[in-house]
Amino acid sequence: MLAHKRCPKLIGMTMAMSAIVVGGAPSAAAEPTGGSGQPADQVIQELSSDGYTVAINWIGGTSTLPLDRCRVNSVHNPNRGVPALPKTSVTVYVDVQCPDESETS
Repeated sequence: MLAHKRCPKLIGMTMAMSAIVVGGAPSAAAEPTGGSGQPADQVIQELSSDGYTVAINWIGGTSTLPLDRCRVNSVHNPNRGVPALPKTSVTVYVDVQCPDESETS
């Protein structure tokens, strides 16, 4: 009977401690962002200026077009480590979509 009465207290304390641990966790450093539709040249320049190594994933269209004519679909591998790695040690992958040859004429 004693264990039965203590169980709710134990569960409550466990939940409270979990909330403290999660709520008190330090947040990671600012992550690179780049959403759908942003100009690829601007996103890549911003990430490079921030110190990241940038790799481009060509996911469609013509990769020989200038990047200012292409758009970003997403950015992968943000710096989520705790503590965060130096930006110069992180490679960020940018998915780039360019127009097709038929759309460029």
